[in-house]
Amino acid sequence: MFQDKSGIFEDFGFKLVVINSLLDKETSFTDALEKMNEKYVDTYDTDGFECIPEMVEFFEDLKLTKEDLLLITELCFDGGEDIYFMIMPNWDGESEEFNVKSVGGFENLLNLKKVEYIAMCSEELMDEFKEKGIEVI
Repeated sequence: MFQDKSGIFEDFGFKLVVINSLLDKETSFTDALEKMNEKYVDTYDTDGFECIPEMVEFFEDLKLTKEDLLLITELCFDGGEDIYFMIMPNWDGESEEFNVKSVGGFENLLNLKKVEYIAMCSEELMDEFKEKGIEVI
């Protein structure tokens, strides 16, 4: 359905987990994302469970820089994170379009120390982090 067009991550859902961990940091895309939110998310006025196509495209095309990737020390797998509501403002967390099926590409997160697992993927995916010495809580 969705894809990471930058080629860094195997799974778009995982890319969203990574981007979410950067939302409170100053990144290469902070200003662009703020403008996208103002234009599409803040003005969203529909009751349905549709994705905002412009936001999907923004995240699919987003190329995270090496500097962005170095900022990541923690990830959180949870359906209540802000990133999902930027794409689907009325998302109820029940559907599976953002679920993570692969964490391929996490090797690019050189400073990753901790992963919080709540939901959004099978628990077995956490083994890949554990095998690299990354704490999973």
